Order: sequence, then C-alpha cells, then structure tokens
Amino acid sequence: MAWSDSTDGRIFCFGECRFIPDRQLLLHRGVPIHVGSRALDLLHALVRRPGDLVRKDELIRFAWPNIFVHEANLKVNIAALRRALPRGQPDLNYIATVPGRGYRFVAPVRVLGPLVEAVLPDAVRELPVVPALIGRDEITAEIVDTLAETRLLTIVGPAGVGKTSIAIAAVRQVRERLKDGVCFVDLAAIEDPHLVAPAIAIALGLDSNLVNVLAGLVEMLRDRDMLLVLDNCEHVLSVAAAVADHLNHALPGLLIVATSREPLRCRRESTYRLAPLRYPSEGSETDTAAAMSFPAVELLVRRAEIHGYRLNQTDLPVLAAISRRLDGIALAIELAAPRLFVDGPAALLSLLEHSFEPLASQGDAATPRHMTLMATLDWSYRLLPQHEARLLRHLSVFTGTFVLEDVAGVCSHLAAVEDVAAWLESLAARSLLAVSYHAGRRRYRLLDSTRSFAGERLRSNGEQQTAMAAYARYLLVLFEQAEVEWDWRTREDWTARYGHWGIDLRRAIDWSFGDGNDVELGVRVTAAAVPLWGELSSISEIRTRVGKALDALDSLPGLRPMLRMKLVAAHAQSVNFSGNLGPEVQTAWQEALRLAEELGQVEYRLRTTIGWVGAKTFAGRHREAVSMLAGLRSIIDAESEHSAAPDITRLELINRFYCGEIKGAVAGLRLLAREHAMVANRSRTSRFQLDRFVGIRSYLGPMLWVIGEHHQALSVAQEGVAAAAAIDHKISHMHSLGLGAISVSTWCGFFDLAQDQVRMLAAQTGFCQVDTWPPFVRFYQSTIDATGGDSDAIDRMREGIDEFRARDLRIHFPIHLAMLAQAALSHGRIDAARAAVEEALDYAEDRGERWCTAELLRLHGMLRWREGDVPKAHEVLREAVRVARQYGALSFELRAATSLAELSLQTGRRDGAMTQLAAVYQQFDSSFQSADVVAARRLLESP
Repeated sequence: MAWSDSTDGRIFCFGECRFIPDRQLLLHRGVPIHVGSRALDLLHALVRRPGDLVRKDELIRFAWPNIFVHEANLKVNIAALRRALPRGQPDLNYIATVPGRGYRFVAPVRVLGPLVEAVLPDAVRELPVVPALIGRDEITAEIVDTLAETRLLTIVGPAGVGKTSIAIAAVRQVRERLKDGVCFVDLAAIEDPHLVAPAIAIALGLDSNLVNVLAGLVEMLRDRDMLLVLDNCEHVLSVAAAVADHLNHALPGLLIVATSREPLRCRRESTYRLAPLRYPSEGSETDTAAAMSFPAVELLVRRAEIHGYRLNQTDLPVLAAISRRLDGIALAIELAAPRLFVDGPAALLSLLEHSFEPLASQGDAATPRHMTLMATLDWSYRLLPQHEARLLRHLSVFTGTFVLEDVAGVCSHLAAVEDVAAWLESLAARSLLAVSYHAGRRRYRLLDSTRSFAGERLRSNGEQQTAMAAYARYLLVLFEQAEVEWDWRTREDWTARYGHWGIDLRRAIDWSFGDGNDVELGVRVTAAAVPLWGELSSISEIRTRVGKALDALDSLPGLRPMLRMKLVAAHAQSVNFSGNLGPEVQTAWQEALRLAEELGQVEYRLRTTIGWVGAKTFAGRHREAVSMLAGLRSIIDAESEHSAAPDITRLELINRFYCGEIKGAVAGLRLLAREHAMVANRSRTSRFQLDRFVGIRSYLGPMLWVIGEHHQALSVAQEGVAAAAAIDHKISHMHSLGLGAISVSTWCGFFDLAQDQVRMLAAQTGFCQVDTWPPFVRFYQSTIDATGGDSDAIDRMREGIDEFRARDLRIHFPIHLAMLAQAALSHGRIDAARAAVEEALDYAEDRGERWCTAELLRLHGMLRWREGDVPKAHEVLREAVRVARQYGALSFELRAATSLAELSLQTGRRDGAMTQLAAVYQQFDSSFQSADVVAARRLLESP
C-alpha cells in the first residue's frame, strides 16, 4: 500500500512517544526521533494494528510498494526502528518478533483523530443496579412486547410497587437493539418541576444551563436511536409530561419509558398498570411450596435470608399474613424483611398490625397502596433509635448519592464522626439507604419515597434550617478545597470528584439567598463554585449566579476583598462570551484588574490581563493586545511566575501575526506547538479560558495556511478539534472549530468538511449558550451556501458582517469581508463586492491589520478588471503579489499570481505572469488538492 493511500489524519501515542504519519514524524517527549522513512512506514503498518500479527509480506508491500526487495531489508529496518524507540525500562519492548511469520506491536496504543461524530457519554448507557426480580418475569415480557409497539410507555402503580425495578429489567432486555443505548434519569433527585429538563440534560452530558434546555435536548438526540427512562415522575407530573410529550413528538427515534403513580396523559402514551406482588389469601398457605409460589412471600423470605433468617415451616401462616399486611408492595416488604430475623415473624406481624396507621388522604389522588407504603415508612422510622432517626432526617438534604465523608461533613453537628459512621451503616442494613459502589468507593442514596418521608419529618421537627445551613457550609468547605486541588489535580480526576455536585450547589445557593436568608453564605458558595462552572464550560451559570452574588455584595461591606475580586473576575470572563465586546467588556476587565493590582494578587493579574487581551484579540485590537502583553511579561519576570509564559507567548504571537509579522509569528507558534506537543490531561484547563494545546493549534492552523502549508494547516487544525473533544472542554472545542478548523477548511475549498464542522459548532453553541459563536455559524453557513450557488446567501453574508461589526467581533474581520467580496464577485454582485473591499481596506489600514492585505488588494484588482479598467487591474494585482511576497503570505501570493495570470491570458499580454505563477506554484505541495493549488495547476496546464 502506498504511503499517500494510507494516511488518514490519525496520531498514534504509545509510551512517551507520539507518531504522526501524515508528517512522517516520530516524537519522544516532543523531541523528533531521527529514523529512516522506510522504518517509519513499517511503524505505521504496525501501530495501525496494535497487538495483531502483521506478516512479513504485508510489511514489505506497505513499505516498498511495487518494488521487489529482499527480506533482509525488512529485518534491517525493523532493527533500526527498535534502536530508535526509547526504552524507559530495560524489559520494555515495543515490537515483538513472531519467528518465521512477522511482527507485532505489543505496547498499548492510543489514537487521536480524525474527526468523528460526537458520541453520548458512557454514563448514558449505565442503568442502576437492582436486585433480581421475583415473580415479575411474565410482566417484564409483556412490557418488552409493548415497547415494540409504542414509543412512550408509562408504568403506573402505587408507591413502592416496584415500578423502577420492572422498568430497568425491561429496558435491559431491549437496549441491545438500540444503537445509542439507554439514559436513566431519576427525577426523585429534584424538587423543583422546572429542573426536569435540566436533570435530563445533565444525565446526557449536556449543559443544563441552556436558555432553552428542551431545544438543546432535541438537537442532541436528533437521529439518535436510544431509550430514555424518566423515573419517579409523580411529584413533577405536569412538567415531566410536557417534556416527554415534546421529545416524543420531535424525536421519532427516541423511546421513552416513564414511571409514575399516575399516567402522564400525553399524546400517543401507552400505560402499563403494575399491580402489587401476589400474596396468599387467608387460609391458603398449606405447605412451603404453595406459600413460596406467591412472589410477595418469596420476596420477604429471600430478602430476610440475607439478614440471617432461615425459613421454618411453622412460620408460613405468619409470613403470609405479613405479606398481606404489606399489600404485596415490594418496597414495604424490602423494608420489613431485615426485622424478620431480629424480631421473629410473630413479633414483626404484631408490630405491623399495631404500628401502621393509614396516611391521611388530602385528596382523591391518594390510594390505599400509597397509604400502605407511607405507613410502612412511618413504622420503619419509629423502629429507629432516636439518633439514627435524626440522621435519616438530615440525610434528606442530599439530592443524589453521597459517601461517608460527605455525611460526616454535613452531619458533624449531630455526633462524633465514628458514631455517625456507625449509624449510617445501620440505616443501610435496615434498607433505608441504597448502597452502591463506584470507583471502589461505597456510596449511599436515599430511596425517593424515603427521602420525601425523611424530608417531611425534617421540616416538621423544625430542623430544616439547621440541616440546610450545615449542608450549604459543607459545600462551601468542599469547593474551597476543590479550588486548591484545581491547581494540581488533572482535569479528569478533578471533575470526577466534584463534577456531580452541580445540582447540590444550585440548591444550596438558592436556599442561601432564599429561605436560608444567609446572603453571605450564598455569595461565598457562588465564588467557590466558579472553578467548577469554568471547567464544565457553564458560562451561563457564571453569568447568572455571579451576577446575583455581585448585586448582593453591596449589602455585605464586611466581606473580604478577595471574594469581590474573584467574583468580578468571573463576571468579566462571562461577558467575554456574551457575544458583544462593547464597553461592558472593557469596564468589567478594568475593574477586575484594578482589584487584582490593589490586592497584589499576581495570579489574578495574570488571569484578568490575559482575559482582557483575549477580548481585545476578538475585537480586532491587535496592537493594543501586544502592548498589554509586553507589560505582563515584566510582571511574570519580577514575580518568577513563569507558568503563564506559554499562554502569553501564544497571544503575543497571534496578535503580531495579525499585525503583519507573519514569518516570525508562525515560526514562534510552531516552536511553541513543539514544546507542547502532547494532549496532556493537565490541571486548570480553564485558567485562561482555553486549553493550552488546543489554543495553540486553533491559531496555528490558519497561520500555516497563510504561509502556504495547506496540508499541515488542515492537520494541525483537526488535531486541535480532536484534542478539545478528547478532554471534553466545550469552550476549547468551540474555539478550535470557530477560529481554526472551519477557517482552514473553507480557505482550502473543502466545503463538505466545513459544513460538518459548522454543524458541530452550531450544536456545541446550542448546548453551552455561548453567544460569541452563533454569528460565526451564520456567516460560515452563508459562505458555504453561496459557494453552492445560492445567490441569496450573499445578503446573509452581508448580514453576518453587519452582526460582527455591531457586536465588535472583529477577529478575522478583513478576511471575512474578503470572503464576502469573493462570493459577491462570483455571483455578479459588483456593488456588494466593491463595498466589502473598500470597507476591508479602510479597516485594515485603520487597525494596522496587515496579514491579509495582499488578498484585499487582489480583490480590488479583480474589481477593476470587472469594471473594465485593465491597466489599473494589472497594476493592483502586481502590487498584491509584491505585498504577499513581502509579508510571507504565500497562499495570498498564489491567489494574486493566479488572478494576474488569468488577466494576462485574457488580454493577450506577455508580461511573464505565467512564469511568475509557475514559480509560486512550485513552492506548494501539489499532491494536496486545495482549491487554490488546483486552480493554479489548471491554469498552468491550459493550452
């Protein structure tokens, strides 16, 4: 197989090495390893099939296509490759020989790129673990059959009847036929009906802070073949019904299974009423087999056996009576079973008969089954020692799972940690807490009905304020520690530890500002939560929550100035993404920088200055940005704080590039890319808003295109997109698409690829509600439409330019005007093209933005040609070639030389334009089919 046929944009990582076949480059810790091209071909053939035997003849055909070579050549090059690959340990071997057959690459290989469609997170495919069902096989089969005929099924039944368990059992049987798996959402974790859609979004890995979460869900799930389980809908019934109905109507590939105590009453809804477990009628229990044939009795016995009970024939009448008393409600049986061994069947039955008082009905919705479950919970609660009952009440503040350390932090005011730990285990043993294991840790969760019951008891005992205050203060301490760990923990580890607390943080903040009447606590928790929101790209959360906290600061004059500084800096960061870089942005960053300077906070001086420079870069104020960065270098030198140096260098090189220092900027950014050549799972990804690796490549790609390295430009831009997707940082992902990949794909003329990337950017923007990128999406989509022949798209491009101008989103502004002018010329819209070119030239002159001056001159020359002024057109096009050569903008030189040669051919001039074009064309990789290279070649090959 020829080398050119085998490259596919992938990057192979193994050990501390990184192999980039497209560039025939092998790196060790970012430093190139010098080895022959044949050896690299052999390495490529091996790493493409890690662990597999690659036969000798396959390797020879791959490395020496269409050439006969002796097997000795293969051995020599394999030996050279083995010597070149670094061995950190004496016994480390990358390539194993299979005698007489071939070789294997035996080291673990990780592959980056090429671009793939975003996938749903693995967590979407996980279902809660529930014990094996008893007596539900027939019902499970009926539900599975029903799911083949309906797309919205609600399993309806009384509290505790086992709706969740039966839903999970049925879903497990159907999920294999669903390409995109299953998403399970426990709505019991929320109290506010307005959080139904955000809870689904969180389960799917979607930002729950969208302005229109439902629209975001539809976009994410469009064309997906999956099943959504909405568990415990009854307490948020109307909103859950509306969400389910909308998703069912909008997404024909989505199956929905809901559990509720009453139907959702949606269009096209099917319902399955789940009855309690069968139990024997009085006097029917004759022998063990007959009694155990009733699922309610079997469940009671099997669960009691776990706690030490052993079945005795004489107990059967009492066990049957217990199952009747519990009405066959599975949860009631689960709660009663642990007491069977402790108290004995007769005593347990006596307790049940004397302790159960039906829950007073407040309306027609209450059912006997509902009353029975509440009575069971009340009975179980009354059996608890006082200290365990109090702990159970306080545990109701948790919305999801928790570990012992969390309980100790929230409930430390109740008793010593050792006592709290013992009580916690006792509650778990009594089945009042569900227990699971995740990442080797024991986690606890209150069942939904238990949480509701305990929460009501918490309120009625007058303890809610104390419990919520302890809960909020624990979250404050937890996230103050999280901020410390943010400095050194890898992003993956840090988000795994703290990312699941999002709903709890919102609840604590809302309580602090509301019922808790503790504004100071709300402000402090808000400030502590900022790093989490930054890592999760929750810009809308920062915008709303931080804004409210800042408004409250005026009433809290005694708070530490550091707190104000953090909040103001976070607010400035959020307005950077507001989509309008007007005076508000400058005011926000000025205030943040002033506070950082007054407090002598070097870290925040770095963050605020770099954030402000980012805003200036996006506003096209490149000379101002360079000036600010020069002052920042003196700070890091004086304070010996060099960790930010690469980020400062990146921004400095980017802005110098836009000012026309093309050659030096590209060389510098290339060097920076080599120094940061690995996609490291670093800490503090959002420290300066962008991941460093992604940020470098988002700009290096377009810069490489300008100097004529089209193939490498596309590879680098795609590498940035792939890396951003791999670390799952959406702000970085949008940046890599909006400024890097789409620009390069469009300039190369790869509009199908650009279309895919625009769709990806639109989806990310919709998920995160970052207002910066929608204008870019609209402009690039209009550009693609115009290229496809849609003349109306010229007006939409013009509207996009107007939007960029109105919002002061001026990054790439002159080239965007140039793209409009080119599209207008191709559609014969001379007036639109002239207006765009004139504005671009005036803008570039005013701002000192020189990097694409040659392209603006070329379009000016083309306009003169269209207007019939051929001598002036020749003059301007020759000037465009000269300016492009002066600045080192080889791609713009090729475009200008091609236009000049076309003009010379059509006007019959013999002025050496074709010779000049040939000289420029020779500097390009002619095998890479970018649009400008193809156009130049066709012109040179024309008769």
